[in-house]
Amino acid sequence: MKRNKKLSEVAGDVLLCAPFGKDAEILKRIVLSEGSACIACKSLDEAAHRFSSATHCILLTEEALVAASFQTFQEMVQRQEPWSDIPILLLASAGTTPSRGTTKFASRFANANISILERPVRVPTILSVLRTAKRARNRQREVRTLLLQEKASAAQLRAARDQLEKRVEERTEALSRSNFELTREVKERQRAESDLRNQSAKVLRIQDEERRRMARDLHDGVGQTLAAATMAAAAARSSKEPIPAACESALCQVEDLLQLGLREVRTVSHLLHPPLLDESGLMSAIRWYAEGFSKRSNISLALDLEELTERLNQDLETAIFRIVQEALTNVHRHSEAHAVRIVVKRDGSTLTLAIQDDGKGIPREMLRMASDGRKGVGLASMRERSLLLGGTFAVKSTGAGTEICVSVPVGTASA
Repeated sequence: MKRNKKLSEVAGDVLLCAPFGKDAEILKRIVLSEGSACIACKSLDEAAHRFSSATHCILLTEEALVAASFQTFQEMVQRQEPWSDIPILLLASAGTTPSRGTTKFASRFANANISILERPVRVPTILSVLRTAKRARNRQREVRTLLLQEKASAAQLRAARDQLEKRVEERTEALSRSNFELTREVKERQRAESDLRNQSAKVLRIQDEERRRMARDLHDGVGQTLAAATMAAAAARSSKEPIPAACESALCQVEDLLQLGLREVRTVSHLLHPPLLDESGLMSAIRWYAEGFSKRSNISLALDLEELTERLNQDLETAIFRIVQEALTNVHRHSEAHAVRIVVKRDGSTLTLAIQDDGKGIPREMLRMASDGRKGVGLASMRERSLLLGGTFAVKSTGAGTEICVSVPVGTASA
C-alpha cells in the first residue's frame, strides 16, 4: 500500500480504450486499484481528444484497433511536448502472427513508446506494467519542471544581461564627457575581467581536482571491491569441493562480468584523470589517450610529440591534456573525419599544440558565434584554458578540415 501511494503522488489518470467484452470492467478495476483515475474511451479518437498532461498512460485492447482510424490519435502523439513520451500499452491476442490491426498500429507508431502484452495476461503483470508506465510518466513530468525552470532562468538571465548592457551603454555615454571618468571605467572593467578570469581559473581547477578525486575513488574504492570480488569468485570456482555444473557455469559468468566491470571502472577512472599525467608527464598521457581514442572511434591518429627534458607546470600539463581531450571529442562527434594529426613542440619558452583533422569543417556562422562565446562549449572551454595560461588560441576551418592551434608560455617545472 505504501508503494501504491508513492506512485500516486502525482495526480494523473489512465485512458482506457476497451470497447468489447468484459475487458473494460476488469481493466478499470485494475487501474483503480493502483490509485489512478480511469477514463473509459469508446474509440481511439475519443482517447486522443481526452489526452492531457495529467495522463499517466493509454491502455488499449486489440479490439479498439478494428476498423479504427489512426489519424487523430497519430496527430495527438505527434503534438506532444518535447518532454512528453506517453506510454501506450496494447493488449494483443497471442498467436504466431499478430492481427492485421495490431500490425498496422505497430507500423504506424513505430517511434512511439508502445508496449505490447500478449494475452492471456496475468493481473500482476498488468499491475507491474502500469507501475512502470506511471514511474516513467512521473520522470517525464520532472523533466518538464526542469525545462520550465531552465526557461525561466534563461529569461531572467536575458533580462539581467539586457539591463546590464543598458547600464553599460548609459555609463559609457556619461563617461565620454570626462577623461577621468573614462579612465576609471576602464580600470573597473579591467578589474572585473581579472576577477572573472580568476573565477574561471578557479572553476576549471576545481573541475580538474574533482575529476582527479573521482578517478581515485573509482580506482581505490569500486575498483578494489570488484577486484576482491573477482578473486573470491575465482577462489570459489577453483575450490577442491565438488561444485554442481550449473553453479560452476554461473560462477564463470559472474567472474567474467566482474572482470568486465573492473575493466570499465578502470577505463572511466583513467579517462577522468589518467595516472600517466601525474606519473610520466604530458606526452605519455597524450599518447595513451590518443591510442585509446583511435581504437574507440576508428579514426586514424598520427602523433608528432617532442619529448621534453623536464616536467612542465602541473596546471599547464593538465590544461593542454584537457584541450587535446576536448578537441578529439569534438572531432569524433561532429567532424566525420577519418584522420587526425597532433603536434606538440617546444620552442624555447613557448609550447605549441596543433590538432588537425580532415573532416567536414565548422560552418562559418557557427565558428563566428563560438568566437563570441555564444555557441560551442567545447571551443569556449579550450579558448578559456589557453587564455588562463597567458597563451593564444586560434581555429582555422574549411570544407577540407579543421585545425586548432594553441601557444602557451612554459612555466617552471613541477615538483
